[in-house]
Amino acid sequence: MSMPDHWIGWLVVVLLPFLVLAALTAVPIRAKAEGQRKHGDDNIVLNVRTLFGLVKFNWEVPVMKLGGSGLKVEELSQIEGGSLLHTGTRKDEEIGFSKINDFLHNCWNLLKQTDQLTALVRKTLGKVSITRWEWRTRVGTEDAMWTAMATGMVWSFKTSALGILSQLVRLRAEPKMEVQPEYRAPCLETSFSCIAEISLGNAILAGLQLLVRMMRTEGGVRLWQNILFKA
Repeated sequence: MSMPDHWIGWLVVVLLPFLVLAALTAVPIRAKAEGQRKHGDDNIVLNVRTLFGLVKFNWEVPVMKLGGSGLKVEELSQIEGGSLLHTGTRKDEEIGFSKINDFLHNCWNLLKQTDQLTALVRKTLGKVSITRWEWRTRVGTEDAMWTAMATGMVWSFKTSALGILSQLVRLRAEPKMEVQPEYRAPCLETSFSCIAEISLGNAILAGLQLLVRMMRTEGGVRLWQNILFKA
């Protein structure tokens, strides 16, 4: 006995929203981070996109100089969402060492006050996949011995960082790392490129769990806002 056509229609109407929602939660959020230091110039770029490129976020630090009173940063950020959303901001800021110290102190207080925040971060990072990891460095001094020592230290730092990272996230691509010694002149140049992905559903779930923990914190969401956005 076949199912009446109107029942099939109602079944499609009921199931279709759930199927669409399930498909959307499986859509990846793709973040691409690139950094470069060459000839004394620094440049950091972060691009985040999801929903097949309909929503994009671009953040760039084209100027970052260490001065006598702190770190001078020129920051550019832009959010795009097709024709629905397109905003951009530019900010020049001088970050002093006292400001950095206050920010780290406040973050440590949040970590202690927020219920199981470390466990939530580790659980969320465990669902992140790294599909590209490239890190190349050229280092040198005018002395061959010191250059060799510096090269070894940089290699040690990179392998340690990669070891820690591999314990937190899923490495889906073979890491590419290189340290090139420069014996002719003092030099410190580096370039970095990384692509990370997490499903939209996992990101939303982590955000909701974080919101619950924020509300349970003494001071609530306002405390987080004061620390993260007014620091």
